[in-house]
Amino acid sequence: MKSSLPYLFSLAVFIASCNSTEKKTAATDTAQTTGVTRRVVVQQHLPKNFYKRFQGIVGDQNVTINLSRIGNTFTGTLDYNDKQVNLTTDTIITQDSIILKESGLANHYEDDYTPEAKLHLKWTGTAFSGLRVGDKQKSSIHLEEKYPDGSYTFNIAGYSDSLKAFPKKKNSPLAVIEYEYLMPSGHTPPEQWLDEQIKKILEVPKKSSSWAAGIKTDADNYLSAYKTEIKGLGTEVSGPDYTLNYYRTQNLYLQYNDNGYAIIKYFINSYSGGAHNNYATSMHCFDVKNQKRLLLSDVIAIDSISLQKLVEKNFRIQYKVKSEEALTTQLFEDHLAANDNFFFNAAGISFLYNPYEVASYAQGQIVVQISYKDLKKYLNPVFAKRIAN
Repeated sequence: MKSSLPYLFSLAVFIASCNSTEKKTAATDTAQTTGVTRRVVVQQHLPKNFYKRFQGIVGDQNVTINLSRIGNTFTGTLDYNDKQVNLTTDTIITQDSIILKESGLANHYEDDYTPEAKLHLKWTGTAFSGLRVGDKQKSSIHLEEKYPDGSYTFNIAGYSDSLKAFPKKKNSPLAVIEYEYLMPSGHTPPEQWLDEQIKKILEVPKKSSSWAAGIKTDADNYLSAYKTEIKGLGTEVSGPDYTLNYYRTQNLYLQYNDNGYAIIKYFINSYSGGAHNNYATSMHCFDVKNQKRLLLSDVIAIDSISLQKLVEKNFRIQYKVKSEEALTTQLFEDHLAANDNFFFNAAGISFLYNPYEVASYAQGQIVVQISYKDLKKYLNPVFAKRIAN
């Protein structure tokens, strides 16, 4: 961003590796690529910014957690034996004591939903201990930070910038752009390949000298376009118009990190005028081991009609649509075909549908999971063997 452009607040860049301390780190290539080895380092206090992978036990179930933190915001996934749930921030009690809440994968982005359960966690240096509280039951928790062969370590970073529409006016509307992104911290050819794939997701310019430079270029372009749009309004705006409070957030999360696979969840949320914001999630499944972006045909071999029947069957179960009811009680059409926006975990394969894709905006995102039991005869043998490890 050229220094001549007005800002509401100064540019904020914060970068932290998985093994970072709480000391602020400059936004340099060295800071970004100093990665975590598979040897887990003891950290007396829970870092302010990190990506960590945990394995352990909740009650009597073996679980895996992929957890990211930027400041006071925690985001992650928790894999039980038979399902995967989202994790988000509930309460930060102290520096090393937190409460996370579980929610279904079909996140409607509502602040007032009732969580399925809450995880009360205490950091002990390399592990979390605590209790899962939900359904009138309490289960003990023990989670250790682990990166077994076939999993990958990542650095996490954030970036934000803004621009006033009318710099000389009090309470001027403004445009805000924010990023949260992941960078593989290893230097093996597969991890370097994955780094390039993640850059493509965020459309980081190829000519950029670093992640930080590429993200800044993208942010500058967004704010420059906003400035041009405001200028084009001319005298049409006599005072602050709050529909001109634009924003765009772009976040990358680890949905799955095991068995040589990495699944990146890309969430974008934006507002550029109108009645409401728009948001969408795209899932990117990578066979890092073989340096390949996975297609659905790499995972299952099934005709579209048979797959649609399985999707519709599980949609009815998961969204409580009775067999005698039409799917149009919740969807635009009386059918639901599989799409290419899929992901997988230890329990099965899921299809994610964004607002307006198959249902109204009010319906939110729809996620339909099909268990491996239902898909057993259709699974690619190579995939089935790897995912079972």
